[in-house]
Amino acid sequence: MTMSLNEVDAMVRKAARGVGLSWGLAEEAGRAARWLCAQGHDGVGAAAKALVGPKSDHSTFALGAGLADCAAGLRNGPAQFKDVRAPQLFLPFAAMAAKMLQRTVAVDCDGRCAMTNGRLLTLSDDFPDHASIVTVRVIDVSLGTECPMSRAMPDLEDWAQLEALASLTYAPATDESRLNGAGAGLSDND
Repeated sequence: MTMSLNEVDAMVRKAARGVGLSWGLAEEAGRAARWLCAQGHDGVGAAAKALVGPKSDHSTFALGAGLADCAAGLRNGPAQFKDVRAPQLFLPFAAMAAKMLQRTVAVDCDGRCAMTNGRLLTLSDDFPDHASIVTVRVIDVSLGTECPMSRAMPDLEDWAQLEALASLTYAPATDESRLNGAGAGLSDND
């Protein structure tokens, strides 16, 4: 099964809203998953792990958004984050910071390193599901540019988990909603 990047973005947004994230963080979650998929990585799986886990796991999106919002601070030195769930979700936010700074940003995660200039992502190894320390810093390395992927190939189980979370945002069907024009009305005789 393949999904467009727009479908990935929309599904992760809905799933994030389903677990109670604010509209803004849900949008950030969708963009983060989409960016990872565009780089050829499993953004759907990373988002599913973060959203299905305990509520504290959702904080990776807030930490990442904070990193992007305070990107200028990376010029003064590295930023460190402790006890991070799904640290691969930091990579899209590091990419946003790299674009804003017009520099390459490195993300070190328990001995694994990733670099991004905002357009391209290079990884030394897959990131773990949990990291004790994540360090983000500006580095003097030039990366090329590559065309991102246009489709994602999510794991069916991860996609189903996101669909289940997204369904938490749906309003139940009622006779009143049907009388007001929802669905086929009260008599569906197809």
